[in-house]
Amino acid sequence: MMEQKTKRFEQYKPHMNLQAVLSANGRFIYISANCKELLSYEQNELIGTYLKDYLHEDDLFLVESYFYNEHHLLPCTFRFVKKDYTMIWIEASIDFVTTHVGEKEREIVLKMKVFEDRPSKKSSSIKEEDTPEEAARLPAKEEFEAMVEGLPNPLCISVQGEIVYVNDAMVNLLGAEHKRQIIGKYSYDFIEKEYHDIVKNRIKRMQQGLDVGMIEQTWHKLDGTQIHLEVKAAPTIYQNQKAELLLLIDISSRKKFQTILQKSRERYQLLIQNSIDTIAVIHKGRWVFMNESGIRLFEAKTYEDLIGKDIYEHLHPCDHEDVKARLKRITDRKSESEIIKQTWYTFEKRLIYTEMVCIPTTFFGETAVQVILRDISERKQTEELMVRSEKLSIAGQLAAGIAHEIRNPLTAIKGFLQLMKPTMEENEHYFNIIFSELSRIELILSELLMLAKPQQNALKEKLDLIRLIREVTALLETQANLNGILINTILTDDKIYIKGDQNQLKQVFINLIKNAVESMPNGGTVHLTVRETDDSVVVEVEDEGEGIPEHVLKRIGEPFLTTKEKGTGLGLMVTFNIIENHNGTIEVDSKAEKGTTFKISFPK
Repeated sequence: MMEQKTKRFEQYKPHMNLQAVLSANGRFIYISANCKELLSYEQNELIGTYLKDYLHEDDLFLVESYFYNEHHLLPCTFRFVKKDYTMIWIEASIDFVTTHVGEKEREIVLKMKVFEDRPSKKSSSIKEEDTPEEAARLPAKEEFEAMVEGLPNPLCISVQGEIVYVNDAMVNLLGAEHKRQIIGKYSYDFIEKEYHDIVKNRIKRMQQGLDVGMIEQTWHKLDGTQIHLEVKAAPTIYQNQKAELLLLIDISSRKKFQTILQKSRERYQLLIQNSIDTIAVIHKGRWVFMNESGIRLFEAKTYEDLIGKDIYEHLHPCDHEDVKARLKRITDRKSESEIIKQTWYTFEKRLIYTEMVCIPTTFFGETAVQVILRDISERKQTEELMVRSEKLSIAGQLAAGIAHEIRNPLTAIKGFLQLMKPTMEENEHYFNIIFSELSRIELILSELLMLAKPQQNALKEKLDLIRLIREVTALLETQANLNGILINTILTDDKIYIKGDQNQLKQVFINLIKNAVESMPNGGTVHLTVRETDDSVVVEVEDEGEGIPEHVLKRIGEPFLTTKEKGTGLGLMVTFNIIENHNGTIEVDSKAEKGTTFKISFPK
């Protein structure tokens, strides 16, 4: 006996599961790869087509009624027509996913079990094909009514839509005082008009003895008050007539809670989407969610440019190890939060600095990391400017002190050494070394004095910039040529005037051209260009040297920073300071093995 039951059960056992995603109108967006084995269709044959095209015609209405609802207690069972025109039974649970925040567009997720034959299920209805013996065992009308009267759930029976029986719970649900206020009316008299066509089709199906499943409907009481219901309907026999058995569940409270929850979720999602900070989710090292601020932060053109992509594609290499370690601590639940700073490359190849807060979250049931990214590029630049200004101030004060305290005794030392030199001819080479080093000290002092002077209000006058540059190049051209270097000037014949201090600006161009010359020990060309824009005068000094290393380029203009063997590290600092005091700007662009360009802009 047990063996027979087991065999009977095995024929209904599903041999595999299927998963599919449908659009709101029932079109296949995705289906799992085993559809070929179970349905005899390839994935690409199904994707883009409609589920209804593969359903048995008797099951179309049932499936459509399920798609109409968002909540189901029971799975939907239907017949699927395979490619060879044979049929299999499918039992599907249905979920709905909203695809866009604040929009009604949704997708339908089907989790399906495939059966060789129709799954067995108990039916509470009485079919025409019931045997006389089975019919005899059914309770009489009086017994049936006595049995259902005490049910807590509202229940009614209708014949072709006309209500012929209701229990007490149904009377209370509709706010009636007596059953006669309900009996004789049609069920759709209590239902919102938008459901009428569906209800009439469901009645037709039940008259044919077919299942219609469960549906959500909005009914109204006798006083007009709306109530939200789940209606489970099934065909039955009442007083020897084909009838419809309706079991109702009041879900008004649940609906209200769902509405509140949905509004809360929408508010939360709107807050996320409209946040100034970037809010994103990282799962297995990939971006799986990012708000609009994040798209703008990374200067991406579309959402798809980032979603699903490796986060390390845009993270600066020096931050890889630290970020990996911090994210692992979060996913391993060893830390509840991490705050780290890092550098990113945008899609426009621009460097940005961010502060990132990491907290644990989940993504489709798996541990993930939610991050809040804040752009601190401006703050970092401000901090660097403050440090630089502080260094400039200290260097200026130091320069003035050194110049006044050392120059006078140095002059005395140099004078006495010159007096001693004729009397010590045998040690003349030592004197040469001493005078060389003293000259170097004087050079350093001169640059220190220049560092301090621009902080004072220099006398600014109208200057012919073209003439000034010609004078500087004439001064340095001979020395440059001796070192195999050509100074190529691209100047206009017209006069270009700016306001400034002649001596200080000469010092700027001397420093820049000398640096360009010294960067090319094997010879080359220094290109010096002067041009006008609508609101500024631009001077560019370009060399063909080895370029400035990236780590040095970030600190260029700092005191005592130099790459030259005998450099003081003050020349560029003086240059930057002079230009700043002339309300100008200076930009540096350097490429390894190609050279460096200094671009100076003066206001007109």
